[in-house]
Amino acid sequence: MRRSLGWPAATTLVLLLTLTGFSTWLVKGTVDHQENRLLHERANEVALVLKEAVESLSSQLHTVGGVLRATDGDPKAFARSSAALVSASDGHDSIALLRRTPQGYRAALVSGAAIRRQQLVTGPVAETLAVASATNRMVATPVMGAGRDRTLGFAVGPPASPEGTVLYLQLTLGALGPPTGVGTSPFNELHVVLYDARRADPSTAVVATTDDLPLRGEVTSVPVDAGASVWTLQVSPAHPLVGGTTAQAPWIVLGAGVVMACLITLIVESETRRRRNALMLYRNERQLAEGLQRSLLPELPDLATLDVAARYLPGSADQQIGGDWYDVFALDGDRIGFAVGDVLGHDIEAAALMSRIQAALRAYAFVGHPPAAVLDHLDRLLISLDTERLVTVFFGILGPDDGTGRRELTFANAGHPAPMVHDRTTGVCDLDAVTSLLLGVVGGEVSRTQSSVVLTPGATLVLYTDGLVEVPGESLTDHVERLKQTLTANAGRCSPEQLCDLLLEATTKRPRRDDVAVLAARLVSSDVPATPLPRRVRLIALRRQ
Repeated sequence: MRRSLGWPAATTLVLLLTLTGFSTWLVKGTVDHQENRLLHERANEVALVLKEAVESLSSQLHTVGGVLRATDGDPKAFARSSAALVSASDGHDSIALLRRTPQGYRAALVSGAAIRRQQLVTGPVAETLAVASATNRMVATPVMGAGRDRTLGFAVGPPASPEGTVLYLQLTLGALGPPTGVGTSPFNELHVVLYDARRADPSTAVVATTDDLPLRGEVTSVPVDAGASVWTLQVSPAHPLVGGTTAQAPWIVLGAGVVMACLITLIVESETRRRRNALMLYRNERQLAEGLQRSLLPELPDLATLDVAARYLPGSADQQIGGDWYDVFALDGDRIGFAVGDVLGHDIEAAALMSRIQAALRAYAFVGHPPAAVLDHLDRLLISLDTERLVTVFFGILGPDDGTGRRELTFANAGHPAPMVHDRTTGVCDLDAVTSLLLGVVGGEVSRTQSSVVLTPGATLVLYTDGLVEVPGESLTDHVERLKQTLTANAGRCSPEQLCDLLLEATTKRPRRDDVAVLAARLVSSDVPATPLPRRVRLIALRRQ
């Protein structure tokens, strides 16, 4: 069955992918900025080289013109001074001195095969020569011809050339495209295109290192002065100028980020599901513990001459089970057994041991053992169970009515907080006469003693566990004294039900580490009926706010 991501994992995935996207964008922006900076630098370098080449042509034309002026147009001097300009092209380039005539410009001196002597120049070349005659700067023609016959010319007029003449240099460009050996050229990492105009029109391209025109992608344009004209140089990277690894850095960051996001998301989802399963297991155990605790606490009996109430309060909202317990049960001869105890611990093991102690106490009492003997038997039973848990128990047997409503309570105590008795005439007293060691300390080698007290009609017996009076960091004596004051003020006017609620109310307003069990029983005269109680466990699950 397919399961969707939980919200912690989904939130983690969204945050990590967002962080990955931002990091990728940041790295890409940095790489692009560096690439643009390097491209601008390389474009300016190419523009500088082209500018120097154009200035070199202008300088050479001015040199030839100076020779002609100095030699009064000597053909031999012209041939010698212009040889360097045309020798490298095997005669395909030409330089000519053209004189202005009524018919136009006619070649007077020629070096190279592209122009014939006495040839009358027309078209774009004538227009360029006319412009050169009117300015003192070199003027370039547009690109002429097509394919392998493409040519380009440069002209200078007076004062660079003799008066009434124009020096004209015509260069053969050849087919447009990458030159031979472009892979080893100085700017082989760039696509370079030079246009003889201000716009990037493939028809005006002078030279190009690529057939794919116009350039696409990241393109930088730089103006280049070609004498009196302004050309346009466009440059784009043939491969990343920052290096292949650096260029791939954004995608490396993106890939690594996505992988890390997925891995961390899987870890978060795994931990979330593990925590969810643990919480479900805890809830199941808690429900089981609550059911076990409810099943272990006894039903309070309906007694004609005894009004009984009890409460159990867990140690905290998350702790619903413990070792505190109470019990009230009828014995033969109109006798009644009272017990309250505490098994060390707040877990299922403590509750299980508590149930065994409770059942054994009833069994020993039904056999007929007195309270002290019952505790001795419980001590030996605890040792036989081979447990390290310590147990405190108070057990008393209330004897039959002596005919005046008075009843004798015989009791023994194994390390448990002493119960209290409230009498309408004598007030509150502790039943602390026979306190002995906890169960499980000395292995049943000590015989406990017991004592007795006579309870009169209306007397209230209160049994409790230490959670009622123990507060971390506070005096136990002070809380016991407050308990006595509460009983003195309220036991005579409150029912056992009300009294139990009143005693537990104070525990909800303070820190508590231990669970609490309270049992209150009031002797009622034979002619006054006791308050009826339902035959079920009386529990109030009071939780700290």
